[in-house]
Amino acid sequence: MIKIIAIGLWVCVVTLASSYVMASMQGSDSPEGEEGKPPPSYFAGLDYKKTDSITVPIIGDDKVQGYVLANFVYTIDGEMASSLSVPPDPFILDEAYRAVYSTSNFDFEHPERFDLAALTTSIKTSVNARYKKDVIEDVLIEQFDFLPRNQTGGEGLKTVK
Repeated sequence: MIKIIAIGLWVCVVTLASSYVMASMQGSDSPEGEEGKPPPSYFAGLDYKKTDSITVPIIGDDKVQGYVLANFVYTIDGEMASSLSVPPDPFILDEAYRAVYSTSNFDFEHPERFDLAALTTSIKTSVNARYKKDVIEDVLIEQFDFLPRNQTGGEGLKTVK
């Protein structure tokens, strides 16, 4: 009987000691915060989030020439995403809409020549400037299509004679 009680006490002591060691190892991270923590990478720590679609009218020669249909994906640190009170989606869509709508040199004959790298960089920079810290790691394009007005179809877009 005494052996069983002694074994039980030994198991309790070993469990408490190992719990204490693990807690002290986890608590030994730098108290200043983020200094000792490695930056998030594309393999761990970053989340990929998909935005809603936007449709942006492209105006040229004082009339609508067509529409840009776009979807974006952005990467954000998972911990930062959960700590934000306002998600970055509306800011990304707003900045994308503003950037595409204000484009004055859109080539209607060759829409594939649109500078997508500059677009994603400007979206990332503008959204991070709104938050006043680096929230968005990268902005990716899932879809970016130009649909000329004469290919939109539908009865509502035809002119009545």
